[in-house]
Formats: sequence, C-alpha cells, structure tokens
Amino acid sequence: MASASAKLLQNQFKKSQSEPVEGIALELNSDNLYEWKVYIEGPKETFYEGGIFQLLMKFPNDYPMSPPTVTFVSDFWHPNVYPDGKVCISILHPPGVDEMSGELPEERWLPTQTVTTILLSIISLLSAPNTSSPANVDASVEWRKNPASYKDRIRALVEKANKNVPAHIKIPHPDTDPVEKQREKEKREEAALRESPMDLYDDYHASDFDDDNDYEEDEDDDVDEDDDGVDNDEEEDD
Repeated sequence: MASASAKLLQNQFKKSQSEPVEGIALELNSDNLYEWKVYIEGPKETFYEGGIFQLLMKFPNDYPMSPPTVTFVSDFWHPNVYPDGKVCISILHPPGVDEMSGELPEERWLPTQTVTTILLSIISLLSAPNTSSPANVDASVEWRKNPASYKDRIRALVEKANKNVPAHIKIPHPDTDPVEKQREKEKREEAALRESPMDLYDDYHASDFDDDNDYEEDEDDDVDEDDDGVDNDEEEDD
C-alpha cells in the first residue's frame, strides 16, 4: 500500500509544480513524499490578505484511503483551527459515519479528494469560517462579536508570518498575472508536444489530406468553367 500511495503522491506533487494553483506554493519537507510544506497566501478582501502562512501536510501510509493532517506552522488564529494549529475541516475527518458530529459521509474524507481540493477548501475557510462548530471557541466569539479586535490580531500575525517565509518561496499567480498565465500556457503546450507526438503527426497529415481535397475541388471547378466556355462559344457561332 505504501508504494501505491507514494506513486500517487509523487504524481500529485509533480502536477502541483507543473500546474500551480493561485496563491499556493508547495515543496517537500526534507524530500519526504509523505510530508509537504505548504505556503498559502491570505485571500484578498479578508483579514488575512497580504500574509503568507506556512502549513505542514502529513499523509498516512494508506493515502488516499485515509486523509492527511494539515497543521499551521505559522502562529494562526481562526475559528476552525485548533490552538495547536491543526486544521479542523469536514473533508479531513476520517471517512464513514460519525453520529456525534452530525456530518454526512459525503461531507467527510473521500479517496477522490486531492491536495488541491483540500487546500482550496482551507482558503475558502479563511474567507468564510464555520462558526457553528468551532475548533477555537475564543476565535469564533471574537470573529462574531468583535471584528475590529479580530482584524488587529490577524494584522500582527500577518507581519509575523511574512518574516518567516523562506527567501526562495514565490507564491504563484497563474490566474491573475499575465506573465505567469502566458508562461503556464507555454508549459502546457510543451507538455502536450512531449506526450502526444503521434497526435501532431496525424493532425499534420490530416491537414495535408484536406489541402489535397481542396486542390482537387479547384481542378473540378476549372474543368466546369472550361466546359461552360466551350458551350458558350458554340452558341455564339450558331
């Protein structure tokens, strides 16, 4: 099982590097496929805007049958993040039925989830936390009753987090940066050339075949015109 999960994680990591997601940078932790360092940029128009927060994602040996754990390494404050940094979100809860939580099985972990869907769900939480069942009750109360105080607290955490971002980390913006968008487009085109050369070969000859057909049609048109010309000349002679 470990080898199968390692292969899956390797593929998902390669995809994360070739097709980066807006606002998310990833790297392996000490070259360990089962531990990923994650850098998330705070979404715009939220209290977390402008910050780059570090997380650690740890995968079990039976992934994707069981979910990874995701923990904020940066000091963090959020209704759905435990004081120790562990993210509490339904899709990271073990699969199956849990009568205590009231969550439906389809709301919990499913093997079809990917690293990308997990991280996008976390980013969504930063914009709209679930305060009905908070992991951090104090943060939930402050979010609802004293947003000004909450904002000030997060501003301080943003500054602290940004000071600890490694110099080599660059947050991708392929959706909003024209230069990066063009670069990603070129990378995908190059990948397509490498992966399906026969498709290009077939397309090339198919286009040649179409051109030949056009040429034959043009020749037929010329013959018809010549025939018409002869008939017209005979009518004029009469």
